[in-house]
Amino acid sequence: MHVTSLLIFAAALFVAAGSPGPSIAALVARVIAKGFRDVFPFLLAMWIGEAIWLSLAVFGLAMVAQTFHLAFVVLKWVGVAYLAYLAWKMWTAPVEAREGEMP
Repeated sequence: MHVTSLLIFAAALFVAAGSPGPSIAALVARVIAKGFRDVFPFLLAMWIGEAIWLSLAVFGLAMVAQTFHLAFVVLKWVGVAYLAYLAWKMWTAPVEAREGEMP
């Protein structure tokens, strides 16, 4: 596993951790109920849990990618073809301009 891949997963986790979800809702509820000083152990436990989850996800995906390398290559090229198809459909789609409306 390259450091670059780990940093990409860490960045994705950082974005996901900052988005509203059950852990953020629990954190906000704890701040409201007990104040800022009592929330730091909860926040530390949340960060440790996220780090463990990230590690397991990275190493699990690395094992799957090594085991099924051909499947990932095929999936990548199918994705490229699908994006090219969508681009072609958008490029060739007719434009409907209604009178009196600005684009």
